[in-house]
Amino acid sequence: MCDNGIGSFFAGEPLEGGISLMLSDAEILEAIRRKRENLEWVSGAISSLRKDYGGRYIAVQDRKVVDSDEDFERLLARVRTRDDADSVTIEHVTEMEYLWIL
Repeated sequence: MCDNGIGSFFAGEPLEGGISLMLSDAEILEAIRRKRENLEWVSGAISSLRKDYGGRYIAVQDRKVVDSDEDFERLLARVRTRDDADSVTIEHVTEMEYLWIL
């Protein structure tokens, strides 16, 4: 067990409160699918998101912004209180579009 102040990182070992990290393959695949859909939506809608949320972190669920904040920790704390927190993706929306020249 890893003593990191919040519990173990190893699957199957319970965290504080008896929460287990063991997920089924189907649950893992579903979580990956939801995250991918949210990230693809953010990527496609970034121009309009930048107008409303530039410089902020956004919480996205089912391809909709459900919360936002300038402070990541505050947003994360609110997301963690949700019953469906595992289906929420948090992303940062930059104020300006960056162009990478390689």
